[in-house]
Amino acid sequence: MGGVVRDKIDTSVTLLGEKLPTPIIVTPFGSHGLHHPEAEVATARGAAMSGALACFSSASTASMEDIAKASTGPKWFQMYLNVDEGISREVLQRVPRAGFKGVIITIDAIGQGSSDSYVRSGKARPWLPYGNFPSGTANAFKTNLSWSDVEMIRKITGLPVIVKGVTRPEDALAAIQAGASAVQVSNHGGRALDGTPAAITMLPRIADAVKGQVPIILDSGIRRGTDVAKALALGANAVAVGRPLMYSLALGGAKGVDSLLKFLHNELVETMLHLGVSRVGELDRSYVIAALGGRHATAPAPARAIAPRE
Repeated sequence: MGGVVRDKIDTSVTLLGEKLPTPIIVTPFGSHGLHHPEAEVATARGAAMSGALACFSSASTASMEDIAKASTGPKWFQMYLNVDEGISREVLQRVPRAGFKGVIITIDAIGQGSSDSYVRSGKARPWLPYGNFPSGTANAFKTNLSWSDVEMIRKITGLPVIVKGVTRPEDALAAIQAGASAVQVSNHGGRALDGTPAAITMLPRIADAVKGQVPIILDSGIRRGTDVAKALALGANAVAVGRPLMYSLALGGAKGVDSLLKFLHNELVETMLHLGVSRVGELDRSYVIAALGGRHATAPAPARAIAPRE
């Protein structure tokens, strides 16, 4: 038995050279203006309060420059490539000038969602202009993506590229071979296509394939600090939060975002305390029980363990 002291638990991680106080980051999602009048500006302020890495979508309501002015913290920019390569290049050239330190390319959900819940909604959301495009619209997203796009983005921006939307080990390895500096395991929150496996289900297989070559970020399904611990134990280096942050932004603006990130961080610390873990790097699969065929299977582990929730 080896106890830990709560105040000495270390949750810090380093992602692409940036030391962060927490492995919990803001995932990119579009149109924050649908949820709060200050849109991504409020999100940027809230994330900076917590020191969390914040990622912002090219489909943002606010421009990347306005977002950057509001943020004193680390930030990455997510890019949906356009069918017009000239438009893509123009947007990408602005990214490093605005102070972003990484570019995320999303390789899944490059069309409108077709899940049952999305269809039932009637797609009746208000339409807001995209702040990163002169016309206010992104015209058409490029759907015929190729691995050469990773190198193209890296050359234009000079920044590390993170490939988001990976759910297969083969794609993770292909992304690394194409020059990706990190991969993000994600099924787009489960809203783009019915029947896709939970991201956390695929995480261990992808971690086994990657073998630590690049950092792995897990998003989709993170709701509590225990979820964060499960993801880290199963091979993620960090987790990205979407829906809970969207709700917190709607309810409290920047302070809501800050409150949500601190809530999840405090729950992660409490989970680590109960597991007897003093650093996030100590979490491994011995702390996780997986339900298989109605029975539980696990590697040798402490008596205190947590089961993954999909």
